[in-house]
Amino acid sequence: MPELPEVETIVRALQSNVGAGIKHIEIKREDILRLQEFSVLELQGQNIKNIRRRGKFLIFELGRDLNLIFHLGMSGRFYMLASAEEPAEKHVHVIVHLNNGINLVYQDPRRFGGVWLVKERERFFRNMGREPLSPDFSATYLEDILKYRKAPVKNLLLNQNLISGIGNIYADESLFAAGIRPDRPAGSLSRQDIKKLHRSIRKVLRQGIELRGTTFRDYRDAFNESGGFQDYLKVYGRHNQPCPQCGQPIERIRIGGRSTHFCTNCQR
Repeated sequence: MPELPEVETIVRALQSNVGAGIKHIEIKREDILRLQEFSVLELQGQNIKNIRRRGKFLIFELGRDLNLIFHLGMSGRFYMLASAEEPAEKHVHVIVHLNNGINLVYQDPRRFGGVWLVKERERFFRNMGREPLSPDFSATYLEDILKYRKAPVKNLLLNQNLISGIGNIYADESLFAAGIRPDRPAGSLSRQDIKKLHRSIRKVLRQGIELRGTTFRDYRDAFNESGGFQDYLKVYGRHNQPCPQCGQPIERIRIGGRSTHFCTNCQR
């Protein structure tokens, strides 16, 4: 699933389209629209005021409080094509035709993502947690949401109502960087553990953005190209491979229904 670094990578590449106008929008599957607070036709002629990310959501801010919001689900892609080109892949559900000669293509084979037409962004995102790269995501905040909790620390890192944007890949990598087992009860972490985890989360996410995200199968950036962070993963997807720090085989367990990778020697 595209996580914070993947969506942020897409957003940064799309910034060149801010100011462009929407000529029209092709909706090839009506069931991909998860919420319609206004008609798609109202977006025609609107200029893109801003393109940004909230958690794992991609947001186009348009005129008159109109917002076009995408989520890429498990297998979605969102990329640019010249208007003269046709998408080569199957399962293209939305094409946004702009007046700058660019088409924006949303493709999602498994359709776990979707499109939302939203008027009030703040209300739509009101239950989402803090952004882990924002100033208000402090070590103190992380301590507040972890203390007294019996749930595994990884479960809380994945809880989008507490922290927005972290998924399976970056949770495993952040916990490895901090030397913390993913199945440890969150409330057992010391203040020093939490400070290390806070630093690791921010460092791993920034590295993921710098390397344009992680590509295993589906993810591509806004130029429909693979990311590079998969070449730097320490534990995720490396079951039975040697730990890069101690050489012991990486373990894989399931936590909350998710495959979880860690080193039993380096993570305590």
